[in-house]
Amino acid sequence: MSNILQIAYTTEGSTDERFLAKIIERTFEALLFESKTVIEIHPPIHVSNNNKSFNKKIQAIATTNNYFDIICVHCDSDFTSNKKVIENKIKPAFELVKNTKNTCKNLVAIIPVQMTEAWMLADIELFLKEINTDKSCSELGLPCKTTLIEKIANPKKVIEEALVKSQLNKSRRRNKLKISDLYIPLSKKIKQQKLEMLPSFKLFKDEARKALINLNYLQ
Repeated sequence: MSNILQIAYTTEGSTDERFLAKIIERTFEALLFESKTVIEIHPPIHVSNNNKSFNKKIQAIATTNNYFDIICVHCDSDFTSNKKVIENKIKPAFELVKNTKNTCKNLVAIIPVQMTEAWMLADIELFLKEINTDKSCSELGLPCKTTLIEKIANPKKVIEEALVKSQLNKSRRRNKLKISDLYIPLSKKIKQQKLEMLPSFKLFKDEARKALINLNYLQ
């Protein structure tokens, strides 16, 4: 008989929700391959709370959803480093949850640098294939090296501009490809090895590992 892993996650926006659902599931699945126990992982469930205070919001989510094994908390850094977000938002919120009774205390932070869309560029070859273009990443204004991805101030805008450039010389199409068309397919196909080249993703995976250790699913 297998154990069941139930994960909840909260995000800053609806597009983050669409992209991160599969990324979270695939990351935990990859980690669970190391487990000596047979563990069935359910698709992560998105949860939310309307409190304007980040700390109170996470506290409420951890209380209302305390039956989950793990709760992932997404928060974009909006900066070239995630240190400020960790110190000013994640640590205080997680500490509040830790000191509150009847909460899920197994929390995992997801902090893309600078925003979630940066992770969509982790596998540039896949990205170009997905948008069906023969133009190069440099022609589209995209980062050709992984080390450049987290230095882009607004990756969402860069992707949107690349989509426009990729379709400039194509015949008229009834439905032009939009960034909203890419969140789900890319989240299903991006290789973990490519994502792990991004420090912010590596941090998330390390925290996910710790959460599974807390459950005695990993050593």
